[in-house]
This record gives sequence, structure tokens and C-alpha cells, in this order.
Amino acid sequence: MASLLKSSPAADAGPGRLLSDRWLLLLLAAGFGLRLVEVTAPLIDHQAWRQADTAAIARNFHEEGLTLFHPRVDWRGNTPGYVEMNLPLFPFLVACLYSLAGGAHEWMGRSLAALFSTAAAVPLYSLARAWLGSAVGARLAVAIYLMLPLSLFFGRAFMPEALMLLLSAAALGAFGRACRAGTAWLPAAAGIAGLCFALKIPTLYLGFPLVAMALGRWGPSFLRRGSLWLYLLVAVAPAAAWHVHAAGLFEQTGLTFGIWGRRGYDKWSHDLLLQGGFYQLMAGRLVEAVLTPMGVLLAAAGLAGLWPRGDGGPRQGREVWPLYAWFGGLLLYVLLIPEGNRRLHYYQLPFVLPAAVFAAAPLAALWEPGGARLSGVVGRQLRRLRPGSLGARSLVALSLAAVAAGGLWKLGDYYRPGNRIYDYYRSCELAGRVLDARMPADARLVAGDIDEDRGGPFRTRSPTLLYYCHRKGWQITPDLFEASRLDSLAAEGADYFVVAAGFVKRVEPLWSELLARGVTTAAAYPDFRTDERSFRRQARSVAGPERNILVVRLVDNSPAGN
Repeated sequence: MASLLKSSPAADAGPGRLLSDRWLLLLLAAGFGLRLVEVTAPLIDHQAWRQADTAAIARNFHEEGLTLFHPRVDWRGNTPGYVEMNLPLFPFLVACLYSLAGGAHEWMGRSLAALFSTAAAVPLYSLARAWLGSAVGARLAVAIYLMLPLSLFFGRAFMPEALMLLLSAAALGAFGRACRAGTAWLPAAAGIAGLCFALKIPTLYLGFPLVAMALGRWGPSFLRRGSLWLYLLVAVAPAAAWHVHAAGLFEQTGLTFGIWGRRGYDKWSHDLLLQGGFYQLMAGRLVEAVLTPMGVLLAAAGLAGLWPRGDGGPRQGREVWPLYAWFGGLLLYVLLIPEGNRRLHYYQLPFVLPAAVFAAAPLAALWEPGGARLSGVVGRQLRRLRPGSLGARSLVALSLAAVAAGGLWKLGDYYRPGNRIYDYYRSCELAGRVLDARMPADARLVAGDIDEDRGGPFRTRSPTLLYYCHRKGWQITPDLFEASRLDSLAAEGADYFVVAAGFVKRVEPLWSELLARGVTTAAAYPDFRTDERSFRRQARSVAGPERNILVVRLVDNSPAGN
């Protein structure tokens, strides 16, 4: 570790040569390797429904045309499937890999996410070195970022969040470069920011650190610089143009990811802001999943110690304004989209970047004198521990080990979610693969999906069944499991109702009505049964989780069993 945290001329030379730091390359290799754990696993771990949606869009790009501006979902009903969403750049890139490989393979999406997540550490290194003033601090920030549990898990999830992290750090790094090296860098910086904002509209919170960078470089006069107004126009235009186009897709099909809360899941609901439990929940998640307990302590010390106090301590000033503005912008983002942050853990993923820099600051200050410019009470206390001594460096090593241990403890909940959620999705995956191999290719399904937000103010739906069945169709939640609803969907072209047995077998008279239509397990398809005794014999004759998923015949176009 002593070599790893030793300053080197190559690391301190400049942003253009940061990859000549062999220890940074070692950290990147280790971080990428950690993100390849279970890279071939099916999309049934935490946020399975979000991963399946992204994977379905990627597969549809591959199978129905590489048209970036027309993303399609499986839960399309009778529509073409065009959906209102953020710019689908990530699934489009995955689809390009599918085309090169000649088929859809989920591990490619996970691997691409792992690559993007790891690559985000490169611009983070450059930013941290500028803010902390040393290569040691930058390496520590990278190490902490790469090992935080939220960064590790969502850094290999089949989702666009890893690309968002890369573009976020790169947007700040490129604009910082433009501030230092001249406005010739502004077009590239604006292009990166434009992609970032279009990819995930909430990343507009990056406006806070961007303004702080401009203010630190030019002072209030930055408002009179025409080049910066042009930068703003170029950075915001892609997101504005995309969402106008996406709104048009919604008008065509009525399908949306709820970007603006117009239908379905309303992530913008602000009722939670009046409930104390919301703040308790977010604080608990920050400690457990986002930073780990030790990470919270380190980040708090960095927050306090990096703030310029004018007390005669190490000089620091405008150069750290963007770091605080970044963190503050994220706090406002939580308050602006409270329901989304409550419900979706990955909404807190952006915190790992600035938090890693804050957490690295006290460790860098301990590792060697001048490892980070800290002032105030924190700076004085750390200097009493004799930075660079064996005891101080041992404390750094123990702190990093504690962050890693906290991350490993939490990761189990993400790889194998509790409350039988993982078992349910495992059944969906296995049943879907069986049905994909046996069902007619043009069969259209009604998927009765789990409602993960039971008891909450808004509903979410899982596309996992449709995705693994590799069929298109409709989604309905348990409150819509009615014979009349199924009849209306059958009239629109639905062939089968696919649903977990536990959702319907204990519900009368629904179960009797389904049985009269013809029911089979996914494992026994297409052997349909129409009486209870015969169905029970069939169910007992097959094994495996796929027996938990039932297929109900909606139209008389399938062979019936005895």
C-alpha cells in the first residue's frame, strides 16, 4: 500500500498524462474485475424490473432496427411500442454489440456497464487531484469510489446509470479543463454535458458545480462571456430536443417511463417531504448502501476539513467550490424528486462520486504531510496524528478495509434481494425461457406482474415475464385480474395470460374462471387442464421454480390436455 499511495511525478504532471500513473491503472483493473462478478447472471437481482426493461429495449433495437430515436418496449399492447424515456443511448450501444455478436447476450450489457463505471474513475481522478492537491488523494478517491457498494452493484447492472456516472464526471472534467486551458475546450465540454443531460434529465444538478467552476475562474464576470452562454445552449439543447421528441412518442402510443409523472409511477410526488420517515429512510440508506458507516464518517470529516476557513491553515479557496456545489446540488435533487429517491436505490448513485472525494481527503491528509489541504478542527486533529507515521498509515489502511467490509456486507442484499423477490424473479426467468422455446413466435401475452410498490401511493410494473418469454403484450397488476379485463385484452389480440400461481389460485371466483379457460404450468405447456384435480396432478408431476408460473388460455387456438 505504501507504493500505491506514494506520489509520483507522472501522476502530478497533468491531466493529459494521468493514465501514466501505473497505480491508477492497477485500481482501474481491480475495479473492473470486481464489477465482473456474476456478469453472466440473469437479470433477476436488485431492480430486476428496471434491468429487464433496459435489456428489452436493447434487444428490440437489435431485432427491430437500430433506430436510436425510436426505443421500443415489450409491454406495448397493440402499439408499435415506442416509449417516452430519457435518451436510450446505453441500450442502443448494447444493441450495437448484439449486432456484432450476432445475437443478444445479457452479459454484454453488464460488461459494458462495468466498463463505463470503471472508466468514470479516470475523470474523477483528475477532479480529485485538482481539489485535494495531490496524487495520493486522487488515488484514494478512486479506490473508495470503486469499492462503494452502490457503485459496485449498479456499476455492472444492465442499466444506463454507469454511463451517466462516466458522462457526469467527464462533463465536469472537460469544463474544468476549458476553464484552465482556454475556451478551445468548450465545444467538447458542451457536447459531453449535452449527452449527459439527455441521457438522464436529473443530471441537470451538474449545473451547480459548473457554475461554481466558472465563478471560481472568472468571478461574476463569467455572466458576460458569450462563449459560456453558447456552451449553455449547446449543453441543454440535446436534452430539450430529445424530450420534445419523446413526448411525441408518448402521444403516439401512450407508453411512458413516467419521466414527468404524467402516467403511472410519479417519482416527482412531494408529499414525502412532510414525513419524517422519509428523511430517516434516506439517512439510513446513505449509511448502509451509498457510503457505508466508515465512508460516512470519512466524508463528514472531508466536508468539514476542506471548507476554507481563513484560520491560517493550508490555503484553499475557489478550487473546492465546485465539490461543495456538486454535493449541494445532489441534496436539492433528492428534495426535488423525493418519491423517486425513496423508491429507487439507484437514484442515490450519483452521490458516490463527490462523496468519494470528500472521504479521501482525511485519509490523504493522514498518509503524508500535504496529502490533502485540510483546515479547521479536522485539519488540526489530523496533524496531531503525525501524518506519514506508521500509526497514521495503519489507520488509513484500517479505514479502507472498513469501507470494503461495509460494502461486502451490503452487497448481498443487492445480489440476492430478500422478501422472496429474488425467488419470484427466478421463477419468471426459468418459466420465460421454457415458454420462449415452446410458444408460437407470434403469441401475444398478458403478463400479470408483481407490484413491488404494494401499499405505496404509486404502482410499478415488472417487464421480466415478457422479457424472458421473448414476447410482446400487455402488463396488468393484481388489482386488474378480472375475467372482463382478460376478455377485453383477448379481443385486442392477446393469446395467453401468464401469471404467478400465488396471485390467482387462492382468489375466487377468479381461479374457477381461469380454470374453465384452460390452465397449465409453464413447465407443462401446452398441456392445458380445465378441472382442479387434473391440474393438481399435472402440477405435482413437474419440478423446478418454473412450475410456479401459470399459463391461461385466452382463445381457443391451443391444444388442450386430457
